[in-house]
Amino acid sequence: MRMRTALRVLPLMALYALNPGPLIQGPMCFRGFARPRTPRCTLPLGMEEHIELIKELRKDRSAPVDSMGVRAIHNTSKDSYETLVALILSTRTKDSATYETIQVLRHHGLTPLNILKTPALTLTSLLAKVNHRNRKASYLREMSEMLMNNFGGRVPDQEWQLRKLKGVGEKSALLYLQTVTGKVTGIAVDAHLHSIANWLSWVETKRPHQTRKKLEQRLPRTLWGPINPLVVGFGQELAREKQKILHKCLRSSMLSTQAWMNQIKVEAGKRRDGS
Repeated sequence: MRMRTALRVLPLMALYALNPGPLIQGPMCFRGFARPRTPRCTLPLGMEEHIELIKELRKDRSAPVDSMGVRAIHNTSKDSYETLVALILSTRTKDSATYETIQVLRHHGLTPLNILKTPALTLTSLLAKVNHRNRKASYLREMSEMLMNNFGGRVPDQEWQLRKLKGVGEKSALLYLQTVTGKVTGIAVDAHLHSIANWLSWVETKRPHQTRKKLEQRLPRTLWGPINPLVVGFGQELAREKQKILHKCLRSSMLSTQAWMNQIKVEAGKRRDGS
């Protein structure tokens, strides 16, 4: 509920900062600032404006997903098996916990063969920081066995093959392909993207797969890949770092307001010189 309230307030604070001309036809549409006869504030409801706002708030790339998410994990090793394991572990688990657990598994030996050799209790203990560790330990063993038996120990690069692996669903398969192979075959929708897309009225859906379908109909393909980390990081900051994102809004708003007022002064000076 708190995140939903924040999402409704943020456009009021920051959309003006990003593009004051088309949005507000006056210095500030707050009580005491607007001139007489100034048109009332109108906030666009389109996805494009919301996405531009989120890009502005996320340009410092300071959310957990940026430094500890699956892409960050992959960038440190370029190992496809490690990336797939990270995706399985990341479900309903904080990025920090997933990142730390991958370091533990690397030290233990993170290969399909070594995971199969590891006793179940030992593997479960290695996953101590992730949620649903017992289930995920079972997933890792079954997934590793399928890789050894069916794919020669290598991770496949087709979505339908990935989704046959234990613990790999639609979102994980799409994120794996985007991260490891650069293939963007669809929008990876997780809890953050599903919730925020509905709260901002981009879609009206009940399930993530429905959200994926609607978003793919409405977003250009160039955004299919970036939209997940963009919105996930935004959701993380809204949920856990409200003060930081509030300061971003205020800082952006003050800078744009000052620029707008300077423009007004220049135009007023030109009118005086011309009169």
